[in-house]
Formats: sequence, C-alpha cells, structure tokens
Amino acid sequence: MALDEIRRLVRSALGIMPTLDLHGLGVKAALVETERFLADAQAHGLGSVKIVTGKGRGSPGGRGVLRDVVPRWLDTSGRQYVRRWERQPDSSGVDGGLIVWVRVEDEEENETTDEHR
Repeated sequence: MALDEIRRLVRSALGIMPTLDLHGLGVKAALVETERFLADAQAHGLGSVKIVTGKGRGSPGGRGVLRDVVPRWLDTSGRQYVRRWERQPDSSGVDGGLIVWVRVEDEEENETTDEHR
C-alpha cells in the first residue's frame, strides 16, 4: 500500500481534514495558495478539504475580503478542482472557513460526456 493511501486512510479514520489557513495573506497570494492546495488535494485523491479564510474582524468594515473572494474563485476559476463547497460557521454562526469537496480528475470527463448524450 502506498504511503499516500495510508495517510488518507489514517486521516479518514481519525476525522482529520487537510486544511489550508489563509490568515494574513493578500487576495493574490491567497488565490495562488488555494489553487496549489486544491490541485495537490485532487492529485492525491482527497475527497474533501477545509480552507480557512478568517472572519475579517481586523479588516476595514469588520468583514474579511477573502470570505467573499475565495468562494467566488471556487465557483469560477476553481471549478476544475471543486465538486461543491459550503461555508463552515463557528459556534457564533459566523463563517470563517469553507469545506470543499474535491473533484476527482476523471469526473470532469464524465460530466462532459454526460452533457453530450
């Protein structure tokens, strides 16, 4: 059994989800890191991952820019990596993270084939 497969099984058994924390990054750097993280998750066959955007309490207006920018990127440029995503609110009901279900590489081919049937 390959090491990547063992890691995936251990994470799954322990309920550990790979996480990318974008705190402190600007928009451009955050999107580069998000794409790198999701491409790696896809390449390793991970089913889901977590992306922490932060709430933005220290941002002007009290709402973080990444809370809006990252989901918009997932819906557009990131579609090749994303099957679906949802916001993950904390106990106060404010979201500062996202759960992303990673698209399996051959899913995109199947969707294209299904669309043309």
